[in-house]
Amino acid sequence: MQQASFDCIPQTFLPLLRQGLSGLPETLQALAEALKTHRSYLFRLKEQDGTWYASQVAEWAASGTAPQIQNPALQNLPMKEAGYARWLEAFLQDQAIAGPVYSFPEEERPLLEAQDIQSLLVVPIWVEEGLWGFLGVDDCQQVRSFTPEEAAFLRGVAEVLARTLDLFERHRWLERLLGLSPFYVARLGVAGALLRANPALQRAFPQGLSLPIEAALEKPGQPITATTLDTNPTEWTFMAVPGPGSEALEILALGVDIRDRLEAQEREVRWSTFRQNLLRVYETLMTEGFSDSIFSLILDAALNTVPSAQAGSVVVLMEDGYYHFVAARGYDLAALRQVRLQPGDAISLTEHRKAHIFTQEDLQRYNRRLDAKQRQVMEEAGRVREIQAILSVPVYLTGQRKAILYLDNFERSDAFVPLDLELAQAFASQLGLLLRRMELEGRLQHLAYHDALTGLPNRLFFMEKLAQALQHEARPTVLYLDLDGLKLVNDLEGHAAGDEVIRGIATRLHAALRPRDVVARQGGDEFLVLLTGIETVEEVIQVGERLLEVARLPLPLGERTYRITTSIGIAMGEAGLSPGEFLQRADMALYRAKAEGKNRLAFYETQLQDSLRREMELLEALQLDLETATGLVLLYQPIVNLKTRKTEALEALLRWPKAPPSEFIPLAERHHLMPRLGNWVLRRACMDRNRHGLPVHVNVSPQELLQPNYAELVAKALLETNCPPEALILEITESSLIPDGRGRDASQTIGLLKRLGVRVYLDDFGSGYSSLERLADLPVDGLKLGQAFTNALGTTPNPTSSAARLVAAVLALAHALNLAAIAEGIEHEAALNYLQDLGFSLGQGYFLGRPDSL
Repeated sequence: MQQASFDCIPQTFLPLLRQGLSGLPETLQALAEALKTHRSYLFRLKEQDGTWYASQVAEWAASGTAPQIQNPALQNLPMKEAGYARWLEAFLQDQAIAGPVYSFPEEERPLLEAQDIQSLLVVPIWVEEGLWGFLGVDDCQQVRSFTPEEAAFLRGVAEVLARTLDLFERHRWLERLLGLSPFYVARLGVAGALLRANPALQRAFPQGLSLPIEAALEKPGQPITATTLDTNPTEWTFMAVPGPGSEALEILALGVDIRDRLEAQEREVRWSTFRQNLLRVYETLMTEGFSDSIFSLILDAALNTVPSAQAGSVVVLMEDGYYHFVAARGYDLAALRQVRLQPGDAISLTEHRKAHIFTQEDLQRYNRRLDAKQRQVMEEAGRVREIQAILSVPVYLTGQRKAILYLDNFERSDAFVPLDLELAQAFASQLGLLLRRMELEGRLQHLAYHDALTGLPNRLFFMEKLAQALQHEARPTVLYLDLDGLKLVNDLEGHAAGDEVIRGIATRLHAALRPRDVVARQGGDEFLVLLTGIETVEEVIQVGERLLEVARLPLPLGERTYRITTSIGIAMGEAGLSPGEFLQRADMALYRAKAEGKNRLAFYETQLQDSLRREMELLEALQLDLETATGLVLLYQPIVNLKTRKTEALEALLRWPKAPPSEFIPLAERHHLMPRLGNWVLRRACMDRNRHGLPVHVNVSPQELLQPNYAELVAKALLETNCPPEALILEITESSLIPDGRGRDASQTIGLLKRLGVRVYLDDFGSGYSSLERLADLPVDGLKLGQAFTNALGTTPNPTSSAARLVAAVLALAHALNLAAIAEGIEHEAALNYLQDLGFSLGQGYFLGRPDSL
């Protein structure tokens, strides 16, 4: 058996390395000769629907050996079905098939023997980690076995061929991509010469191009962007390919056609300008109302939006049946107003219903149809001078042409582009809408600026008048009114009754003001008043008090008489204020008036804004701490037996690190948080009672006590905390006894609490509402002498002083009604001794013990 000689190995690889796939025939010949075989070949393997097919794609056959490249049996050969499953399995495992054909399985031999193959060696080819095909050689004369060196040699050739195929596939894919890509791709020399360009670039720049590559040459390896705005606006990315020593070898360029982008940007800019100009038109309309100036506004806006238009005019069909010039720019409008054009004068030259462009020739034909006098006036007004292009847009309403917008250019017949026509048509559409609105001007004017319920001006009207007053008045003043109690009317009597109340109050407010003042309905139960010509604060106060008075007068409506009050916030003008800022100040003052008790005036002060900001911050913090049950603290102050000096009970006092009680308790009351806050205190105090074992006093706010289910909430807290009812004393203020706006009374709730076994004390007695008759009827267990009375005794109490006599009277009243009495605010021994001698058995104050945690 003759062994192969590998002296020609370089000749085997070189064709592939030098020529790529075009060198494949030479490589196949060199391969067969190196292995001393008679035929070499390349097969392609492809999988389709789970079946592998083999097709011969290249071959070299020695002289005297029959070629098989045209053999149909070797095309689309199903490997498994044709008996070559063993081959496929070997290839998939990157194994070779080799040896004499007679030693192969019987199913493989017929096709091989038909090709006169005595022995063969075949190795798989893998490209991009996939089985691509196989490379093989045939010995058609002798039976032989191939040595490992021969197999390795064939594998080496297969590896080089695989790399070549890989490059070929990549190259073909890249060429196809470049050929189909809309992007411009090029290679350039360092001097800027175009070395290669894809078809898209060649089509776009058939005359060649010069590109700004200098920046890329300065920074090899870094992408550099640049934009060219010649015939074909393009955004380029350049990168210089670095070679040895970091010098640039060539330039790679990628370009993107940005014409569509620039056109879209220009389109957006133009439409944005259209919207802005149109907005200014409507803003002017809102402040000045409808008039003939609207036509000039639209014309100016159109000229500003369509740069190619150098002049323009508007004609409108009037009630006399003629078209009249109502606006012009670049022409003498006063002269054009003398012209009356009949509908039959073919103003638009054609019956076009959309924007249309006419040239100088069209204009000359039109002018010839005018009578001599009209033509003379038009020429004197400059309306028919050397116009090269006219953009004419008719305005149709209900099928009739009502107006025409003309935009003119004096330089080029092709001055107007399609976008200009779109924008001009948009302006004409707006002109049509405005004409329609002008037909309804009276009704629209009223609806736009007046409140439908009261007939008063609305907020929009008020803000415009306020803006004017801020420009022309030294001290304009705004009063912001909010009706107190209207919600109750709506809830009890319905919104129809509430609307009647609003109408009645609106009539009174209007009648109480001077003719030059403006009263408007802000919305809901809120009104706004603008005072002008004000010289002193006293004048404002007089007006405000007059409005308070007329609002609180009984208001008979049908069978009912309503009593409504109002709260008023007042802000006086300052230089530099906007209408919105001015109104915000009045709103802040109104908030203050309502917080101070309603039915009153309050002026805006500079510190009010800081105060409101702090209130909002504290409110958010308090709500958060209530939700998370953190931050709130209960302290306990002893209630002491004045004889034994022993603590007989504790009063639970709520503390919050972020604000003192004098600040956060009123805050919680204003924002209706007291029911939640009080419930937290009640439950915590009942739970803590199990630790100290003493009766515990808990303060109850009017908002809590006036809840219909308050007694039920207390019973639930006692049950869930295992606190005996007799160990809980609820302290209520005298203001709790005042019925609320709905007529709810606390007396029933106090009775229910008593039946639970809970004791009830009147806190800070003597400083509030209670009458002796009322007190005698209330089922309370005790009272607490107000701290103000104790403090009034002084450091040396005088039994004959008015303060001492009041304290004695309170104690005598408590004894007469069989009520326990606690003296609060004991801060020194003199007061303690005096109160003890007077007959008080219980006391509380810093002298006896400060509030502390358990």
